[in-house]
Amino acid sequence: MMILLKLAKMSQSDFEKYWQTAVVDYANEKVKAGAWPTDHAKDNAKQEFEKLVPDGLATPGHYFYDIVASNTKVGTVWLAERSADSKEAFLYDIQISPAYQGQGFGTKTLQLIDEEAAHLGFKKIALHAFGNNKRAIHVYEKDGFEITDVWMAKKVSEIK
Repeated sequence: MMILLKLAKMSQSDFEKYWQTAVVDYANEKVKAGAWPTDHAKDNAKQEFEKLVPDGLATPGHYFYDIVASNTKVGTVWLAERSADSKEAFLYDIQISPAYQGQGFGTKTLQLIDEEAAHLGFKKIALHAFGNNKRAIHVYEKDGFEITDVWMAKKVSEIK
């Protein structure tokens, strides 16, 4: 059975729910990656998001979608202009709900994002993946994304 998958513009109520979970998820990923201490992570994430999207869902150049399969929401997408004069989109977030992971929805969603980016006039899509998210990196590479930058970090040895 073929499942029809589509991107639907996110409603204000869905955006508010998404916003709450996205801030927490991003904070947790930054802590897991060793970039932020736990005690300030949520505040840091909230500040970064508010800088990026000051007008919420109505922020110009930012596109928020629900991923819908046969009338069921299975995830979310946040796509944006890299800069006002750029033909490059930045994929800030793609989330497939846990119950729908491992079923090809991520791969199909990337194809839909590609189509939507072309429709919006973009020529290229960039994204960031946390280094410890091997599964996502594999899916992105399989879809044609190439690593263009690598940031690395290590903890400094303690003085003995």
